[in-house]
Amino acid sequence: MSIQLILIRHGIAEHIAEDGTDFNRKLTSEGIEKLTKRLPNLKSKVQYPEQAEIWTSPLLRAKETAEILSESLSIEEIRYYDFVAEGSYDEFLTMVNLAEENRTIFVVGHQPYLGDWSYELTKKSIPFKKGAAASFTIENVSQDGIKNKEIDFDWYLEPKEMERIEENQGLTD
Repeated sequence: MSIQLILIRHGIAEHIAEDGTDFNRKLTSEGIEKLTKRLPNLKSKVQYPEQAEIWTSPLLRAKETAEILSESLSIEEIRYYDFVAEGSYDEFLTMVNLAEENRTIFVVGHQPYLGDWSYELTKKSIPFKKGAAASFTIENVSQDGIKNKEIDFDWYLEPKEMERIEENQGLTD
């Protein structure tokens, strides 16, 4: 019984939104193109494709990334959580603890929070370039939560490595 947790940083976004807010910064056409090309290659890395869901920051660039991921991998459920945008590790842990077992949870978010969470989970520093992804396995999740569980780092894919998954698996441990 396990949960596969895949953290993904949003794609390339505009520097300034039309309205000047950080919230409404959208993906650039280059960001959309790269994600559309790369994210479908994650399909072979999903442990529970029939039990996959997406949690995302509600910020526009993350929301757009989540929508591309959803379409690329045929995942119907996208949930929007402020804690992903705000980087609240405690709320993140609470939600993971409430998740059902034998599922894959994609979390689409931002730096430095994804890197911070990865370090808290496994003591591994992960740089999370825009469009990068990292996978972790949480075994034997129970009511005492993941704080007391061993969490395994499975893989990290830089954006360009996603393009080569079919060629050579492009994995970095």
